[in-house]
Amino acid sequence: MLKDGAAATYGSDAIGGVVNFITRTNLDGFEVSGQYQFIDGSDGDYDTSIAYGKQWDSADLLLAVGYRHRSKLSIKDRDWALRAGVSGFLENPLGGWASTGNPGQYNVVSSYTTTPGVPGFTAATVGGGLPDIGCAANGGAPYNISVVIGLRTFSPDANSCQFQYTSFDNLVEDEDHFQAYGKFNFDITDTLSANIEVLYAMHDTPEQSWAVTGPNQFPTPLSVGGTSPMPAVGSSDQGRFYIPATNPGLQALISQVQSANCNGTVLPYGVDAASCQTALNQVLANIGTAAANGVVTSQTAWRPIGFGGNPYTEDKHAHYSYKVDTFRVAGGFKGEMWAGIKWDASLTYQQQDYTRVQEDLSVNRLQMGLAGYASRDGASDQCTAAETSNFTTGAGNTAIGCYYFNPFTNAYDQSVSKVGPNPYYIANSTIPGYNDTAAARNEVVAWMDEKLVNKTSTRLFVADLILSGDLPFELSGGAVKWAAGAQYRRDQVRQNPEQLHDVFATPCIDSVPFGDGQPYCKVPTGPFLFNANLPQYDVSSEIASVFGETLLPITDDLELTLAARYEKYIGQDETFNPKASLRWQALDWLALRGSVGTTYRAPSATILNNNFVRGLTNANGTWRANDQYGNSNLKAETAFTYSVGAMVNIGRFKATVDYWNFDFQDQLVLESATDMLAAAFTVNNVCTSTDPSLVALRSRFTFTDAGCGRANVQSYRTQYINGGEVKTAGVDFQASLDVGDVFGGALTTGFDGSYLLKYDEETYAIEGVPVSATSMVERAGTYRASIFTGYNRLRANIWANWSSGPHNLRWQIRHVSSVNQIESNSIGLALATKTTTKVPEYWQHDLTYRVELPWDTTMTATVQNIFDEDPPFAIGTQYNYDPGSGTPLGRVYAVAVKKRF
Repeated sequence: MLKDGAAATYGSDAIGGVVNFITRTNLDGFEVSGQYQFIDGSDGDYDTSIAYGKQWDSADLLLAVGYRHRSKLSIKDRDWALRAGVSGFLENPLGGWASTGNPGQYNVVSSYTTTPGVPGFTAATVGGGLPDIGCAANGGAPYNISVVIGLRTFSPDANSCQFQYTSFDNLVEDEDHFQAYGKFNFDITDTLSANIEVLYAMHDTPEQSWAVTGPNQFPTPLSVGGTSPMPAVGSSDQGRFYIPATNPGLQALISQVQSANCNGTVLPYGVDAASCQTALNQVLANIGTAAANGVVTSQTAWRPIGFGGNPYTEDKHAHYSYKVDTFRVAGGFKGEMWAGIKWDASLTYQQQDYTRVQEDLSVNRLQMGLAGYASRDGASDQCTAAETSNFTTGAGNTAIGCYYFNPFTNAYDQSVSKVGPNPYYIANSTIPGYNDTAAARNEVVAWMDEKLVNKTSTRLFVADLILSGDLPFELSGGAVKWAAGAQYRRDQVRQNPEQLHDVFATPCIDSVPFGDGQPYCKVPTGPFLFNANLPQYDVSSEIASVFGETLLPITDDLELTLAARYEKYIGQDETFNPKASLRWQALDWLALRGSVGTTYRAPSATILNNNFVRGLTNANGTWRANDQYGNSNLKAETAFTYSVGAMVNIGRFKATVDYWNFDFQDQLVLESATDMLAAAFTVNNVCTSTDPSLVALRSRFTFTDAGCGRANVQSYRTQYINGGEVKTAGVDFQASLDVGDVFGGALTTGFDGSYLLKYDEETYAIEGVPVSATSMVERAGTYRASIFTGYNRLRANIWANWSSGPHNLRWQIRHVSSVNQIESNSIGLALATKTTTKVPEYWQHDLTYRVELPWDTTMTATVQNIFDEDPPFAIGTQYNYDPGSGTPLGRVYAVAVKKRF
């Protein structure tokens, strides 16, 4: 293992070091093993493998197959991870909460005008709020979060229903992993040998649980061929989701509001009688307008399906899936030439196919459902334009297959949150069409929902040639050894989304089959509510390199290793990376070592193009679409590294300590959404400043029709850049002591770990605007909730091992030091919730017993996390803990058996 940068020997991909794995060649016969881990709340994790090895005088063979399964662990099985309801929100308002919720927020259409012969509204005025009923009763939090990030405040607000999307999540998903490996080494002559190895690996996550996402796109106006009567907003070609007064769900909500009161413990609005009555008065003042003109959905505080869950899946969740298939074949020849020069030539080919399947709602089909023109999935009587005069008559006429979609709280009987039955569910109603709408809800949502399939294929080809030998002269310490070689690498990445997910085949909201192709969109992003459609692409890179290394034994106690590598990225850049290492056996029991060199990492071909992928990033207390673009202007990341260390071996005591230092330049990073928000909104988080330097930065954002402001962010664009300088240093250490005979067995104790001395990151600018007032941020000992990353100073293990004959007992303690949050968002949340920004330290105790049984059998029993410690709480994280410190599994019991034949 090389930990101080290995680009001089292994190439630019080894900027942080490299680990070499040596395949076993001494197995002769069969070996079968299996393990089961019992995890509370889960069906457990288990794995099994079988290996066969055969050795001949001039050849050896190894064949191995393995299967591993991880079982689902729901977030509801860990109370600390899902802090539900109003009380949970007030503990951690970013603990899986989003303002885009359901029960959702609506606004009445206070007035509109029409033009004869032109469908839809020529103009429309959006008026007061009409929030859905039963927010807190279904697990939501009717609170508003202030937008002043560093001074967060929360107040009851019926026009906000915070939705806990993590109610749908699993901490661990069902996973299946399969591997098959074979290697054959054989001698052709006394000086020539060959080898071939084949690997296949499959990793499958068949069903990852999600909540149905909120809107990032909206329907286009009827007046230009779309589906919504609402006119387009500003310069956008999209309008708003419109729910007509004829929607049975809206009519039922109006009836519920008219009979609601703020007495009792179950409140229609707010969190107490006062906030309830304030909200109820507001709603009562607006229901007349809603009953006459209908409502529109909020752009930032609504999603079509929330706590009610997906009605057509058994578990009420939306589901994604991921599968990776990897095939690798490698082979080569080794031999010896004149003067004892050895050569090693090899070829490697690897292909990896990644398939991702997501679910999302069609924008047009959702709008048609709200208006009463939804169809049932797979039904023969589809709601058609021909039967409805181009969707202007027959809304909700089930006789011709047309149904309403009801997005309101009265449509579902049970909340997915941990609150019990929905008290505002209406099972049967005299409202025309309500019962038919309820009966077809499953099929209607299935009709709106689609599978989005993307396939990414990676191909890698590597050719290596290495020569090695001894120089024809010696130094005081012995022969001078050398190695030299050349390598050619080509990697290719192809993205091939299926037609519905292909931005070229299905570019717009109104594209076929979800519309007639009109109007064509200004910015092609696809037809779906949240997920953007993807482009096809085929990118590749070629790298040619030569390298050399020599070992100079200057004396018996002092040796110097020099290495260098030149790489040419064909059509791009080139790099030269030297490295020197020195080892001095100063005393019989003390050795000193050090190294210095440069290393290099080129940007991958996938981030050098200008395509994007859509992710989620927390913008203002809720998660917004973040389009992450590549950048054709990226430069390579470089680093200067050095290390010094010592090794001690005194009798029964052994220890090593190494100080390491990396100075990175032009760091390859994705712009931080947190940094971009802080830079763009500096005065009360609104766009009052007319500073021209902010224009380009704010153009990266898409805002609601409420205009420019942090609270109105709907989506934003980031890109890969060359960031600022990073200076990091630390100390790695390990030690062991052979105590000797204790209770009839051999006792050994020891510890190992790493201490982070510094991690200083230079700030950068986005569109010319500095993201921080300070030029350098000291991150060691801190935590960044925005990217779920801790820079813990100390990570260490302490262990004691006792063995006697066939028995072996090992106790291990794992420790991760505490960190403090320094982001203004987390600090503001901590002040508001009267909690701490400190992420506590974590200790975990593990006990393992292994025994060698008769018949070449080994059994191992382990208890991980003996004291069932919960991972440390971290405010501002969606699962309420730092995944880099602790584990969500709790106490785990494991039993493993291995049998050799």
